[in-house]
Amino acid sequence: MANISTMDKTELIIGTRNSKLALVQAERVSDALNAAHPHIKFPWKTVSVSGDVDKTSPFLKFGGPSDAAKNIWTEEMEAKLSSGELDLLVHCLKDMPTRLPNGCVLGAIIHREDPTDALVIKKSLQDQYTDLSQLPPGSIVGTSSTRRKALLKWKYPHLKVQECRGNIDTRLRKLDEGEFSAIILATAGMNRINLTSRITKHLPPSEFPYAIGQGALGVEIREGDTRTLSIVQKIEEPLTRWICLAERSLLRTLQGGCSSPVAVNCTIESGSDKPSTIHRLRLDGTIIHPHGSSQVSTFAVADVASDKEAEALGETLAKRLEENGGRDLLDEIRLVQEKEMNATQN
Repeated sequence: MANISTMDKTELIIGTRNSKLALVQAERVSDALNAAHPHIKFPWKTVSVSGDVDKTSPFLKFGGPSDAAKNIWTEEMEAKLSSGELDLLVHCLKDMPTRLPNGCVLGAIIHREDPTDALVIKKSLQDQYTDLSQLPPGSIVGTSSTRRKALLKWKYPHLKVQECRGNIDTRLRKLDEGEFSAIILATAGMNRINLTSRITKHLPPSEFPYAIGQGALGVEIREGDTRTLSIVQKIEEPLTRWICLAERSLLRTLQGGCSSPVAVNCTIESGSDKPSTIHRLRLDGTIIHPHGSSQVSTFAVADVASDKEAEALGETLAKRLEENGGRDLLDEIRLVQEKEMNATQN
């Protein structure tokens, strides 16, 4: 990678995907950075990524049970970051691989919205049903997430789960046109583009755990760019960072990725007599078979006051999951997904 310096720049260019949600997120980050650094401008440029070009294929097609599958949302932008065309990237954190390419680092984790999943029932059915358990047997629920599909099959075997990809507006249109009885989306995305009123129910994370990093924004920068690092860290909240680092450490240790059904629920334990800079976190983790036939769940608790301690919490939980049957389950999941991926390519 070229030796690129931002030391004298009075303008740092943000890279983002070209969707309504991505643009709202980029604007929010730009506004926060402008407020913290009024002497610097933070315009943004849009980049077309492969995950947006192919809006129909299941995510499994792009990489199987591997963290690298998430590159469909980041790779093209990272090339422009490395070349110096862009200075920082704004991603949905859940879309970022837990291992970034050489020359790129996660500079900041910011603006975590409600991390839960949202149930959206078709308008014509909203007077009759308000919960997944109420939908009649055979009702079609749409989602593009392997995790959500697995959870639906595990908890609601009477429902039929089908692929539903596209941006939020596209998925809502498919719902309203009758392809599905309901769809499941991230609450954060719905909130950010002012569609909260469409949410039928927020799915409790204790029952329907969410994706690693869901609801948070990740700011990616060039490795060694100390000035940009110090600039983006000004708008970061430490507790948000530590919670998300713990979740990402869990996934990285398990070597799961975009196509692995791994779910979490991280909560702040009350009643701690520790100083305000120390937070007692409880991290619950679940691995679900994609067919909904089995699952492994457990939790870990730790006092966290640094990145290292946050990541150690994730590693501890990953090891407990593995010891409780998670390693065998992940091996089985890989075999199932490799078989399904080969079937889609033949």
